[in-house]
Amino acid sequence: MDSRERVVRAIEFDEPDKVPNGCYWLPGALKKHGQKLINLFLEYPRDFADFLGKVHRYWRLNLYEQGVYVDPWGCVWKNAQSGLVGMVAGHPLRNATLEEIEEYEPPTPSKLLDFDELRKIIKRNGHEKYLLGDGEHLFQRLFWLRGFEKTLMDITSESPELSVLLDKLLKHKFDFIKQWLDLDIDGVIFYDDWGTNHRLMIRPLLWRKYFKPCYKKMFELVHKADKHVFFHSDGNVLDIIPDLIEIGVDALNVQVSLIGIDILSERFGGKICFLSDIDRQRLLPFGTPKEIERHVKHIIRKLGNFNGGLIAWGEINVDVPLENAKAMLRAFNKFGRYPINITK
Repeated sequence: MDSRERVVRAIEFDEPDKVPNGCYWLPGALKKHGQKLINLFLEYPRDFADFLGKVHRYWRLNLYEQGVYVDPWGCVWKNAQSGLVGMVAGHPLRNATLEEIEEYEPPTPSKLLDFDELRKIIKRNGHEKYLLGDGEHLFQRLFWLRGFEKTLMDITSESPELSVLLDKLLKHKFDFIKQWLDLDIDGVIFYDDWGTNHRLMIRPLLWRKYFKPCYKKMFELVHKADKHVFFHSDGNVLDIIPDLIEIGVDALNVQVSLIGIDILSERFGGKICFLSDIDRQRLLPFGTPKEIERHVKHIIRKLGNFNGGLIAWGEINVDVPLENAKAMLRAFNKFGRYPINITK
């Protein structure tokens, strides 16, 4: 079974040979650990193709380098530490009037990604691994453009500025996604951090009114092309997981430990494929290898025991010791073999 088939079977609950490996590192971790980290992933290879760094124009703007840069949308980013992603410090539409928002033009897809080069890379490398396109952000791009407080005010007051800007972003997203769907890919992942540690950032009612219809339209576009929909959100987004399932998310990357592994298993196990997201706040940086192994076993037993339904997904950041990264990868490889046989 090759990597692509393994991921497809996991998403579709069709019993892969093992839990697919989607774990990854951030540039800061590579700078810290160097060849040792590369060797670790040679020992435990990913089942997803790595190609975005070669074609993403953001990354060519030194996204992970210390300094200041302006992205193609006009947002000003400041990064205080090399190896990590910075924060938006300049919001081009923060003080914009309704008329100015109506006149604002998002960048064309070609200004964000080099799709011609991407097509060549995919053709050159073949299709043994799962190819996941990047659907980028909706809510986060909204507040990167408008500012976080202003965006929340727009949402709670249900301002006309919100509707106009959302319409513009949705049209852009359609054009961007269509470029991806013209390529030989398997799925598209969308990113938006909707939760705090305790709850959704806005009332679920408002999320359902303004954002759920946008996601539904984008996900339908992906499904019409017979591709999978992945969705990422940090924070406690338990309230909207049923909505995400309803509108077509196939694979969901949430903070499973924060929301509750047992809760997710009981309510949604077998209904949606989970990306494991090993705890980045405490366990990976500060836990012991034994703790990580126990945690991975628990995740596999609770979320992966549905003839699939689980993808190993853990972020190795600069604060993660190499032995902890190895413990995570080793545990998924050791205990994630189908049929799953973990009793405790």
